[in-house]
Amino acid sequence: MNDDARSARLAYLLLTLTAAFWAGNTVVGRAVITELPPLGFAFWRSFGAFLILAPIGLPRMWRQRADIIAHWKILTLLGTLGMTGFAVLSFIALNSTEAVNATLIQGTQPIVVLITSWTIFGLVITGRQIAGIVLALLGLTAIVTRGDAGAFAGLGLNAGDFIFWLGVLCHGLFTALLPLRPKSLDLICFLTTAFLVGSLTTLPFHIGEIILVEAMPMTWTAFWAVAYIALFSSVLAQLFWVDGIRRIGAAPAGYFIYLTPVFGTLMATALLGEEFAWYHALGIVLILGGVWLATAARRRAE
Repeated sequence: MNDDARSARLAYLLLTLTAAFWAGNTVVGRAVITELPPLGFAFWRSFGAFLILAPIGLPRMWRQRADIIAHWKILTLLGTLGMTGFAVLSFIALNSTEAVNATLIQGTQPIVVLITSWTIFGLVITGRQIAGIVLALLGLTAIVTRGDAGAFAGLGLNAGDFIFWLGVLCHGLFTALLPLRPKSLDLICFLTTAFLVGSLTTLPFHIGEIILVEAMPMTWTAFWAVAYIALFSSVLAQLFWVDGIRRIGAAPAGYFIYLTPVFGTLMATALLGEEFAWYHALGIVLILGGVWLATAARRRAE
């Protein structure tokens, strides 16, 4: 096995773990969204992640401050899209959008990544990639509709759905534009900077929420929710996500987002005692098949 093949296999592992962490993010977010203000939750997600990375990241930021200043525009854009835009919009939307709608909308992110990569970087889109996305979307649909095609008739769209899609769009653009991040910055330095940007750009929304609505409650529920979101869904997930994209590219990495409902289903079955039904099995098989099909060309090249 050559070095490129090893690097790609490591990327597949990192991206799979990212999907698992994001599945936990959805479970935690839906569990506490009625107790925690969304903008405060979004701020502490970024700031908590920054605090975790700060002991290692801040010295690196200081040493590489010239590069950070030289590339402040792209760093600000990436931090705002990936940390602020996604978190603020998605947490606001979770107050009004249905879980089924949110999961289906999240399935459009690989399409956003693919189209953006094609538009900006001239990525060649193959028939296998399109077929893989369609197959994975069918699997996603099987899970969230519980195998009932008639469930679409009962799906109503509201403002929360559009807001959630804007959050997905932000993260899709963040993913597609990651190849433009300064190569002179190591991964820890880049993410520390991105979370700092996310904290600073989310702070005005958090302050406004405190003044006009409510402050973040000082409870154990808030502490543990922020701790999970900051460590697993933010620091570790973003470390794995960015490094996975560095190894195999944004478009192939985007397909692994479809694994999120797979892990969500398994977590709900194992931790919440929910029934594992035939449509779960069908959806998981279709999603895994879609991810395999969409990444087949890269594996053959290796």
